[in-house]
Amino acid sequence: MTLSVAKASLQQEFVQLIARHQKLIHSLCSLYYPLPEDRKDLFQEIVLQLWKSYPAFNHQSKVSTWLYRVALNTVFARIRKEKTRPKSESFSEHLFQVPASEPDDDHALATQELYRAISQLADMDKAVIMLYLDEHTYEEMASILGLSRTNISTKMNRIKARLGKLLKKELL
Repeated sequence: MTLSVAKASLQQEFVQLIARHQKLIHSLCSLYYPLPEDRKDLFQEIVLQLWKSYPAFNHQSKVSTWLYRVALNTVFARIRKEKTRPKSESFSEHLFQVPASEPDDDHALATQELYRAISQLADMDKAVIMLYLDEHTYEEMASILGLSRTNISTKMNRIKARLGKLLKKELL
């Protein structure tokens, strides 16, 4: 196989991988950034970092584990970088306030309330709860986040308690 054919094959494989897992990446972007422009920028940044690290991915872990690790590292790096810059507000935040549409059913309202509560958590806690909601085991979560299983278990107990308080507060 020639070098250009191998590169084309690698690119095609990568595009298929992103297509299969784009919902996961979009969910992660939505969890950390409320504005659509910021989510699009983050999505592109994550895909770029995944592309850069793809040739070194050796399939010793699950693809989703590798993807989460790269994506979360990209998110945390971006957040750290933003904290060092002065805070600027988006033009659209003040001038183009569009009232939120009413949810169609109780499930949509409950989901919206849950995500509003999750948005109030610390960055690492958001990552932990997102992985939990995506039905990852504590072992997988520990591997993705570089923490121990015990640490994940402790964090989950605290996160659940915090979310319970936040949700109860919203219902009052």
